[in-house]
Parts: sequence; C-alpha cells; structure tokens
Amino acid sequence: MPIQTLPAPVQKGLTWLGNSVDQVIEDTIHLCRIPAPTFDEAERATYVAERMQAIGLADVQIDAIHNVSGVLRNGPVHPSTLVVAHIDTVFPRPTPLDVRCTTKRLYGPGIGDNSVAVAAMLQVATAMRSLPVCPPGQVIFAASVGEEGLGNLCGIRALLAAWQGQIDTVIALEGHGVDEIRHAGIGSTRLEVTFAGSGGHSWGDFGTPSAIHALGSAIHQIAQLKVPQRPRTTYNVGCITGGESVNTIASRATMLVDLRSVQPQALQQLETRLARLLQEVEQQSGIQVTSRIVGQRPAAALDTKHALCQGVRVVRKQLHLRPATFTASSTDANLPLSLGIPALCLGITRGGLAHTIKEYIDIAPIPSGLKQLFLTILYTLQAQR
Repeated sequence: MPIQTLPAPVQKGLTWLGNSVDQVIEDTIHLCRIPAPTFDEAERATYVAERMQAIGLADVQIDAIHNVSGVLRNGPVHPSTLVVAHIDTVFPRPTPLDVRCTTKRLYGPGIGDNSVAVAAMLQVATAMRSLPVCPPGQVIFAASVGEEGLGNLCGIRALLAAWQGQIDTVIALEGHGVDEIRHAGIGSTRLEVTFAGSGGHSWGDFGTPSAIHALGSAIHQIAQLKVPQRPRTTYNVGCITGGESVNTIASRATMLVDLRSVQPQALQQLETRLARLLQEVEQQSGIQVTSRIVGQRPAAALDTKHALCQGVRVVRKQLHLRPATFTASSTDANLPLSLGIPALCLGITRGGLAHTIKEYIDIAPIPSGLKQLFLTILYTLQAQR
C-alpha cells in the first residue's frame, strides 16, 4: 500500500515522526550520559519509566532486575507485539560519558548501542499513543537489561516469562543497522576457564608449573584453531586475569572465552574442540584446568519468506528506502526466535565504532528508522488478526 493510501492518522504520524528528530536527539544524549553497565542499569531504567509515564503508556513498571515496560492496549490481548530495546552498555561505570554533537553526527560511548534505539522506541510509542484509533491488540514497549557481555539475555528472558503466552511477535531494536533486517540470531557460548596450581617463588621454586604459563599456552593454541567461514564461526579470548606478583609463580589464572556461530551444530563442534584442547593443556602443563559456562545464546533464524520479513520489505518500499540486507546478529531477538516466536531486530540509523568510546551515529537516517519501526508495529498488529 503506497504512503498516499495509508489512513490519514497514520500519514500524520509519519509526518510527525519525520519532524521529531530533535526530541530523539535530546533523549539519546540524556540516556547516553546515564551510566548503565550490565547488571547496573537502575538509574537509566528510572529515566525510561518516567518517560513512559509521561507518554501515557499503561501499566508502566520496573521489575526486579530493572527491565522497564509499558503497554499500549486497544481491546483484546491478541495480537500482541513486544518492542524491546536494551538499556545496558559495555562500559564500566567510571567511563566518562561525554557526548559530542555536530550537524551530522552524535559521538559518545553507547550512543548507538543502544541509546538512540531506546530514544526511538519512546518516540514511536508517543506517535502510536496519539493515534485516534490504534489497531486492536496490544504493544508492549520494553527497555531490557542484560543484553551485553555476561548479561546472558537475562532481561528478555524475564520479559518473555512475565508475558508468557501473550507475545505473538517480537521486534528488537538496535541503534545501528537501519539498512539491515536481522532475521537470524548468532549463537554463542561464553566460558570462564580457570587454571590452578600450587604456585611458588620465581627463583626458589623455578620449574613449578605456572597457571599463567598454562593459560598463555592455551591462548596460543586457541589462536591456531581453523573455523569455517560458512557457517560463519568465531572465537575470542576477551579477558584474562591472574598472578600474585612479578616474582611469584602464578597459582591461579582465568580467561573468558567467547565462541560464536550462526549454526548450532558448528558451535557445538567448536565447544568440543576447545574442551579437547584444554584437556591437552592440562596434561602437558601439570596445571588443573576447569571451565564453566557463564553465558549462552541460542542460534535460531526466521525464514526470509516469513510474513514478518516480507512485511518489513513492504514497509521499506512504502518509505522509498533502499532494499534491506538480511543479516545475522546477536541481539534480544535470539531468545524469542529459539522459542518459535517470530522476531526480528531492526536498526534506527547508521554509525560505527560500537563498543568503543569513539562510537558515533549519523543523524540523517533517524527519521527513516523511526518511520520504519512505526509502520512495522502497525503491520504486526494487522497481520496477526
């Protein structure tokens, strides 16, 4: 359906969203300046809840782990769409949260991942709240916690549990990637690997096995692993700790390992290879090696021929946007996809250098991201009837 033939209130909403970039920028900057490392999102959650209440969403609440949700409801519970944007960031609390603005870009830690997505969600909620008649059903707008790092998707897990049986569609939001339809969730397994020995004096006990030396050997061997490009499969040693002093043979060391693949079988094979490698390091070094899973994200995908994927393509055509690329990513959409709930992740704008203090987003594409989200939500409510 061309834009010109959309109902007048919807056209009005699109026009309003196109002219609302200043408010989105204001919210984005405010959110970005509120510290919200994973497991420490309470302050940002409070701000989002206040904004949802000001918008006029119903049943606004902050749950025990600081997810925030508010509902826009018209009649029946179904169809029901969950729109979710995570509020946690990868940056520790002491990180300076400086935001720099130019006429074309915003710069700041977490500005695109995920401040602008949360701001966009609030703005689209405002637009939908102003519609004289919203389509029958309900839209749950939620700001989730625990999407980054070792959060293990705890936020979306809690939201899906709280609304069990009521969610027909999930739209996850990320700040970057407005030209993508992320229909596939990249699976991941995060492991904490511990190396332990007796330790000792670097001179007097020279020759005693060192936990750090064993860890170093393991990292070297991990770096030699060959993994398939299709299905794309990756590994990374992200953090290491250990040792007592420069002249002490380390009695303990740990590393955090991230394994990923778009295919569950390939991920399982990589896990098996790593386990075998660690066993060999233990035997060769004389150091005890143990590992435990500290995070798992399921790999799952929505067929690109599914009505939800095709609906977004139609929306983009209505808005005269470039054809989107279907891609895989690791987002809140992973979990509903693994549970058989149709889900996608949409972006709001373009940008770069995510997960660094030099992260930036472009301002110009934001109206397109807002309009795409607005029409996609309306589509889900109509398509499920």
